[in-house]
Amino acid sequence: MGKRLAALAGAACALAALASAHATTNIIIGDSLGEGLAEVSHLTSFARISVHIRGPKALDQARRAPENSTAFVVLGTNDAEGSISNLDKSVDDILKLAAKKHMKLVWIGPPCVHRPWDTRARELDQMLAAKLPPRGVTYVPMRDPAFCTGGLHEPDGVHLKTKGYVYMWDKARRVAGLDTTGSIMVAAAGPAALPARDAAAPAANARFELASASTAAAGGPVTDEPKIYVLRVKRGGPVARAN
Repeated sequence: MGKRLAALAGAACALAALASAHATTNIIIGDSLGEGLAEVSHLTSFARISVHIRGPKALDQARRAPENSTAFVVLGTNDAEGSISNLDKSVDDILKLAAKKHMKLVWIGPPCVHRPWDTRARELDQMLAAKLPPRGVTYVPMRDPAFCTGGLHEPDGVHLKTKGYVYMWDKARRVAGLDTTGSIMVAAAGPAALPARDAAAPAANARFELASASTAAAGGPVTDEPKIYVLRVKRGGPVARAN
């Protein structure tokens, strides 16, 4: 009897190890916007400043990412600041490497920017929206009115305030099918969890939450936008103050 129990325990451990080996890891690769996204999502991040779709840096991040992971890709804004011509090969190189490593990609499109080159960001968004879903990539556009005109940008018109990254993460993970029900907590207490460039860091006991949001289908552009995006700061009392 003891031997049978030991054998069953050994089999259970083996199955658990197998399940763990195939478990999905959620990560972020990309540019400085990806760094901001990592600060509110708390995902493992390979994102760094000054990374483009074109060039070796994005590929290097993908090479260092774990196999079988789901990668939230935040790339395109730096490319839109310059020429977006002939980006197809660079996009293909990223997709081929991801496929080789059995990675699922959730590509967050270049958001609107309050700069003269926003027209190129729009063109790149349209190109990626047409190219990526047929290749099995979930594409999350970031040019909806709430994002572009909601006061979510820093004064430079490119980088985002904390609430901008909160919006980006909420939208991306709903499309990816993560945490799609109920009131979604996006950052725990403490100023260290917030981007340093945000001027109004809350007290150490603050928490950020989004109001309940509806679920969007994965696999393409969002068709069911949340009706309300509210950032509430809870300061230890029963009253929540909308920001």
